[in-house]
Amino acid sequence: MIEARGVVLRAGESDAWVRVDDQPTGCGRCNEPGGCGGAKIAHAFGKPDEVFHVDNPDRFLPGDRVRLQIDDGAALGAAALSYGLPTVAALLGAGLGTWLGGNAGAVIGLVAALLVAVRLVRVLGGRQAWRQRLSVRLAADGSICSVSRQDAPIPHD
Repeated sequence: MIEARGVVLRAGESDAWVRVDDQPTGCGRCNEPGGCGGAKIAHAFGKPDEVFHVDNPDRFLPGDRVRLQIDDGAALGAAALSYGLPTVAALLGAGLGTWLGGNAGAVIGLVAALLVAVRLVRVLGGRQAWRQRLSVRLAADGSICSVSRQDAPIPHD
């Protein structure tokens, strides 16, 4: 299970906006000589979004410390579907097109295969089972000592 710690910024009836506190650390040698800087790759095109809109079935409140969780392998599966399928389809379409019609056939085969692959990715990505596997879940962050909701002081008007 992949997890990141965060804090609930805003909560609605069934959803919440959570700011992630954890920063990617990698092996911890990013700034040392010989470090690869792999954790910094996320910032190559700007700072990534650190606020996530997620389902909130446990009704966490603003200020609650939580853990965002996603199943192991879910991100790799999503990347393989999103990038791998169109790449393989493009190569196969271009190869088949070249075999059938030379260079012009390669371009037509590539474009046709990419269109089919993009449509297939959208259909597969829209399936409920796939979306549930990729969904981010919230859990209470047990590593932080906090006042329970029952013991919390009640604000007076």
